[in-house]
Amino acid sequence: MDNLTIAPVQEDEIALLEIALRQLASDLDDPYRVKIKTLADTVCGPTAPCLAMLATRDAKPLAATLAAPVLSTTLGGAGLFVSDLWVTQSVRGRGLARRMLAATLDEGSRRGIGHFLKLTVYHDNPGARAAYDRLGFSTHADETNMFLTGTALETLRGST
Repeated sequence: MDNLTIAPVQEDEIALLEIALRQLASDLDDPYRVKIKTLADTVCGPTAPCLAMLATRDAKPLAATLAAPVLSTTLGGAGLFVSDLWVTQSVRGRGLARRMLAATLDEGSRRGIGHFLKLTVYHDNPGARAAYDRLGFSTHADETNMFLTGTALETLRGST
């Protein structure tokens, strides 16, 4: 894949990142609820808490990752939770997902958060699961992803 650039997302590339993340949501039949300003504030600037990487060719997005730092006392350091990984359909199966994860890890390492990668894969996405297995990701049977949203989140927020 020549003429491909993989780099951290800059402010002038937020629209490209949004295109990629919206396509991922569509591919997974998930809603997309993030406002573009929230996305920009979260991944750009000196105090941005998250890391976004974009693969582009001719100013078009081909792949993207979105990751957040997480400290694990059991793993002994700070790593990245990759919440989103998207590769456009036309270039899937050519190793770009591997390259995106490697670039995300490399950038995370530069930022002091490259001790490990963690991600979630949907049960109804066996292709992604197989790709992650080939890369060496492992499951932890003693872990379950849990979410707090909506009314329960607001109740907790007010209980300090």
